[in-house]
Amino acid sequence: MKKLLIMAAFTCAPLMVTSVQAADTSTKITFAKDSYCGSFAGNIENGKVFRLWLTPDQNLVIRNVGDDQINVAYVSGPSGRLNGDRYDNETSYITERKGNHRMKVYGNSSYSSIEFCAY
Repeated sequence: MKKLLIMAAFTCAPLMVTSVQAADTSTKITFAKDSYCGSFAGNIENGKVFRLWLTPDQNLVIRNVGDDQINVAYVSGPSGRLNGDRYDNETSYITERKGNHRMKVYGNSSYSSIEFCAY
């Protein structure tokens, strides 16, 4: 019986020390080779979080290229939330640190088209 308990402890030990990381539910935006922009088209009516790897002092521009209206709820970088400037169909942010940046965007219809550019 003692041998059985020891075997069970060794079998379960790796399961107890394995760390579980929460799944990243954001959508990664990628740029085509030699391009400064990437895009997304789809349903963002309930809001969608996107992520982009950026370096410091880049101008991140989130542009509405569809027929509906979009609203950028926030852009967050490694240092926290960024302040943006809103224009007609785009919002612009200057990055502070390198790393993943997350942005939450809402649309007012079931189909939106967004462009993410970094200069």
